[in-house]
Amino acid sequence: MTAQTQPPAEAPANDGSVPASGPATPPGGGFLTRPVPEHVFTREQLDEDVCMLAEEIDRFWEEQVLGNLEKIENKAEIEVDGARVPIAVHLLRKVAELGLLAVDLPEEYGGLEADKRTSGRVAECLRGCSSMAVTIGAHAGIGTLPIVYFGTEEQKAKWLPKLATAELVSCYALTEPGAGSDALAGKSTAQLVRGEDGEPSHYELTGEKIWISNGGWADVAIVFARLDGAYSAFIVDLNQPGVSRGAEEKKMGILGSSTTTLSFDRARVELDAMLGKPGDAPKIAFNILYLGRLKLGIGDLGSCKYTIDRTIAFGRERKQFGQPVITFGMQKAKLAEMVWKTFALDALCYRVLGAIDDAIEAAGGSASEIAVLRRFGLETSAIKILGSETLMRVANHAVRMHGGYGFSAEYHVERVMRDNVVDTIFEGTNDINRLVLYGELTRGAYGGTLELRPYLERVHAALRSGRLAAREADGPFADLVGRVEGLKRAFAYVLERTLIGVGKDVRVRQQPMAALSDGVIALYAAESALVRARMLAAQQDCATDRKAALEACARLAVAHAAATVEQIGECALAHLGRPGETGRQRSELGALLAIGKRAVDRYTLEDVLATFAIEQGRYPF
Repeated sequence: MTAQTQPPAEAPANDGSVPASGPATPPGGGFLTRPVPEHVFTREQLDEDVCMLAEEIDRFWEEQVLGNLEKIENKAEIEVDGARVPIAVHLLRKVAELGLLAVDLPEEYGGLEADKRTSGRVAECLRGCSSMAVTIGAHAGIGTLPIVYFGTEEQKAKWLPKLATAELVSCYALTEPGAGSDALAGKSTAQLVRGEDGEPSHYELTGEKIWISNGGWADVAIVFARLDGAYSAFIVDLNQPGVSRGAEEKKMGILGSSTTTLSFDRARVELDAMLGKPGDAPKIAFNILYLGRLKLGIGDLGSCKYTIDRTIAFGRERKQFGQPVITFGMQKAKLAEMVWKTFALDALCYRVLGAIDDAIEAAGGSASEIAVLRRFGLETSAIKILGSETLMRVANHAVRMHGGYGFSAEYHVERVMRDNVVDTIFEGTNDINRLVLYGELTRGAYGGTLELRPYLERVHAALRSGRLAAREADGPFADLVGRVEGLKRAFAYVLERTLIGVGKDVRVRQQPMAALSDGVIALYAAESALVRARMLAAQQDCATDRKAALEACARLAVAHAAATVEQIGECALAHLGRPGETGRQRSELGALLAIGKRAVDRYTLEDVLATFAIEQGRYPF
């Protein structure tokens, strides 16, 4: 299944020289050294088939998942064909009937072989119930994709059809008591066992894995263990002697998902169950994380919209002092922040999904997916960080906007807030992902793919000549185009100062590295929000109030990026500036910031955006 693109009305004409999602921008932060594009891929360009699939999943999710929240959260068992089955497993098999578990699987093994735009849109549907989303993700994502990307044809034929239907439930066993963020420090072992004839017979697996999602009810696991010292990956049958499961963990959130330890005591692993070659564990473990991070951020996008919808509905109904509580100024300010941040996250997610699909197509199809996803490591970390932290902000506002009711389980927003915490930990903590992002950025800078050197030469030439005027653009909100490009020049200047002061070693002075990662995310989101807002506002049928709300989203996102770049610049120069040069560097940075930093009437913009959302009665985009 492929999500064909549909250029919005009055979008720049495409003569075939550029992809439908926009001119190709090098991954790894390449947007930083390029002009603001006229168009990128957005959710509005998804084709009708994808939208119909999403609507079908939405209907199922609303009725079967959100309609059974209490049972899911309590891990209730229901009777199915005369047997007691956890409701989460039952629902897993029901979503398999919709094709949801097969979205990323090859067609020859019962999959849809969808592109990443479609896969992302499906992930967005899993909103408002993180327990079920985790159950699905642990099975269809990290529990299945290692076989898709690294399995032999025999392994795919044996396992994928049963995983596509959830006849077998899968999980992913990497983390150990002494190996969390340092994921390759695991001590589990696989020992080759020979038969009486001296020939290799099977492996015996020994060790303990912790925090295993689906651990309590999985039938099979992707397990990482050392074989003669080489960290390797295996497909392991969990329903056999030598495998034991710990008690369900007592968790802060995602209460309806299963999280246990898995212990192996000489558990049998067949010779043909190794994924890849001995020592391939790092390649398998880290490459699978790219898509996992991407989908986690997009799933958080769906939950942002779910939470905003519930908050608007509550705030319109609840009255104090004679008016709906959501119409008070401070509540509208919170709502506006929830909306523009979600709009920017949405724009970034689908921009990157479109770029990944274009790159896969250019590389020759699905066989090149892992290589392409690896090149988008910066972007997938950015989406994971932005998605989880945007939902954190949205949920925090939602709880407070509900007042005392926000503290009650009856109104669900407190559950969203609790469930969201683990999103900042899954798929590599957000701190680790900030270091990953910085590492990708420096690789691009030193390797040349970022084109940073010639870009900085132009920046310094402009500083020497004093020719720093913003580029003039046409179309809606045209002034913001030059401002974003000015902010990118200022950021490049700060990046240069930091690279000189810190270098490539991510183990030294992590604070400026994390700050630069935040700068990349803020700029990427702001530019994506601006481009999407300009594309939508240019449509002939864009109503005046909608256009004003789009402008508010764009201006608030750019203002946030400007404040972020200014702050990290000041901190970087204060921390890393060389004696005698700090004054000149601050002057140069100030000249660059002057283009992108403009005072905005935040109060009016927030009022316009919140009013539009309240009138729509839901998240409005």
